[in-house]
Amino acid sequence: MTQEIRRRILIIDDNLGLAENIAEILEMRGYLTEVAVSAEEALSKIGSTPPDVVVTDYRLPGINGASLVRRLAEIGVRVNAVVISAFTDDRTIEDAKRAGAAFLAKPVDFEALGRLIRP
Repeated sequence: MTQEIRRRILIIDDNLGLAENIAEILEMRGYLTEVAVSAEEALSKIGSTPPDVVVTDYRLPGINGASLVRRLAEIGVRVNAVVISAFTDDRTIEDAKRAGAAFLAKPVDFEALGRLIRP
């Protein structure tokens, strides 16, 4: 019997309630999730087993979500990344895309997010 491998998603948002809400919805859709409230906490949680996907808010305390995606690439962590933000100005969107991440506006459209995080 083969066991289905569930994709691991790390959600980073300084609004813990929102991050937990996103995690709960993704868990109901069959994903394994973990939550962090800052880029620094996310980096410490990644350790030796990186997630398959990172969903990060753009505006975080310390470094922003796009900078987090860049940092992951610098340390050799290869993940699909989605930056989410209530701020949808061209500069924010372009920064996320230049970092190698997809961009979604808040409130999160879970159908669109699902399309971005599928293998």
